Amino acid sequence: MADIDEVLGALAAKEVPASLTTIDDGVMRGLAERRESVTARRGMVMAVAIAAVVGIVGSIAPSAPAQAEPLFGVPSGAPSHLLAD
Repeated sequence: MADIDEVLGALAAKEVPASLTTIDDGVMRGLAERRESVTARRGMVMAVAIAAVVGIVGSIAPSAPAQAEPLFGVPSGAPSHLLAD
């Protein structure tokens, strides 16, 4: 059996293969793509959850009856309108 110091010394003396210098780019690119995918999925789930909550609350919550008032006219509660009637 070989001595561990001899094996490590022989390994340290060898040149680093050229293919190992470019491996970082591929790994980092893959991690970035995965992170973007997870972020996009999380955003979609959050949007669906918010839409569901708003829809459920909107259908359950009591709403006041609609009241029609003129947009730019005199409101029905204005003193000039009450005196004219």
